[in-house]
Amino acid sequence: MQRALRTIALVEKALACVLIVALLVAVIVQVVSRYVFSSPIPWTEEAARFLLIWMTLIAAAYVMSERLHVSVDIVVAKLGRRATAVVDTIATLIVVAGAAVLTVAGVTLMRDTAALSAPATSLPMPVVYAAGVVGFALIALHGIGNIVQNITDPESIPGGMDNLEKEGL
Repeated sequence: MQRALRTIALVEKALACVLIVALLVAVIVQVVSRYVFSSPIPWTEEAARFLLIWMTLIAAAYVMSERLHVSVDIVVAKLGRRATAVVDTIATLIVVAGAAVLTVAGVTLMRDTAALSAPATSLPMPVVYAAGVVGFALIALHGIGNIVQNITDPESIPGGMDNLEKEGL
């Protein structure tokens, strides 16, 4: 399972990089067409917005796989290995539950907007809202993987007094 999650994380990382480059290109085209040619291209702003949404959610899933989300761990840093594992598992369970709820809500939103399309790009709106479904489902999947890792290998959890002492901090 861990190998599959690592492969998914690598795909997420590559996809986030491609999406941010595409976003940069869309913004540059918009700026050049607007300020150099005084004739803005209507679809570039909308495309940039949709690329930003997709990039953010895919990158958030990658960050979850690497356990790099912002956290306040001043109390956890004082705990031992087992207590750190328990706190991290509870926090991750909350994240997984939230991501699951948002995944289901995203599926509902996709279904409810099936007949709509974006005004400038004519892109079907379910394609845009699929970013939430995919992103939050991946976040939940990585969260479950992190919980399994907490249970099977609590020494690998970042933070905690035992890990800080190992690192010489």
